[in-house]
Amino acid sequence: MLNIFVEANCNRYVRDECQFCHVYEPLAKIDRSDWHLLPEQAQVMADKIRKLDIFMELAQREINLTGGEPSQNPHLVEIFKIFRQLAPNVRLHTNLDIHSKTSSRWTRLVEIMKMKGRVDFTLYPTVWETRQKPLLKEILTLQDELIVNMIFEKVPDLLTQIKILIEFFTTQGERFNPVLALLENYRLNVANILKENPECSEEEFIKSMEGAENYTCEGGFTFLVNAILGFFVDEHGKRAMQSQPFPKSNNLLECTIPRGTIEIMTVQQTGEMTPCCDVGNLQCQPKFGNLLNDSPDEIMRQIEISRAKMIAGAQKNRKNIDAGKAGEWVEEGIPPYCV
Repeated sequence: MLNIFVEANCNRYVRDECQFCHVYEPLAKIDRSDWHLLPEQAQVMADKIRKLDIFMELAQREINLTGGEPSQNPHLVEIFKIFRQLAPNVRLHTNLDIHSKTSSRWTRLVEIMKMKGRVDFTLYPTVWETRQKPLLKEILTLQDELIVNMIFEKVPDLLTQIKILIEFFTTQGERFNPVLALLENYRLNVANILKENPECSEEEFIKSMEGAENYTCEGGFTFLVNAILGFFVDEHGKRAMQSQPFPKSNNLLECTIPRGTIEIMTVQQTGEMTPCCDVGNLQCQPKFGNLLNDSPDEIMRQIEISRAKMIAGAQKNRKNIDAGKAGEWVEEGIPPYCV
């Protein structure tokens, strides 16, 4: 999958670059003048992607327009059309924190959905009733697919969000009965964890949730729900869990590079690239080139150089973890939780 940052403005909470936002680190140092990806820049990226087999393969799987808050970009619809020329599966992820259906941000999303682009969102209980809920009803009339992300710090927070979704889909008609069945099973798993092991570790939580399906494709509607641990990233790129249930363990990531594959590539507005699934962090120091400024040949050379560094760094991280030195940076510049 290709993740393409089209907007740096988060539009959440107190400041746009809120340090507790999962995209704080990669966006904090982007100058305001570079907040919007421009259509001409998107076209340069698309032209380069066509010339790079590995990128075209990722694009065919999915192109995700993200940020920041992509609906803030005034050029979003035109940018969508440019990337849609590369692949049919182009989606956009929004916070859906939009004040009304007259908002320019909302009309951009509607136009994209009418062109068969998919809009997904992250659930925020603080704005659910007033902003997200009314617009989600509209989304369900315009598309037959949806991904909902739930970011949580405590297991009770996750249970609250599941209950919000159950209450919502209960009123949306029989078409969404498979979604309700999935969510109810998910709720039962989370409720059992709270009852039997409320102070569980991250490992115990994941094991307890193994039987909870998060995907359904029935009744003409495809639905997926993601539960994502909330985290704070310090200046060295180290995750620090903020609260229960997992205060003592960083959330380790299995990097695909040591396995010899690139499964994802994230491109910032600046053109800088990193093959990292941790889109909200991007603290990996090996650079995979610049999609705006570098030639296809230069990008491929840099990919091979950086891939070798990442393999060596991830192997050292694994040794550090096994030796009780988890959290120590290695000279290759790989975040200490990437293995």
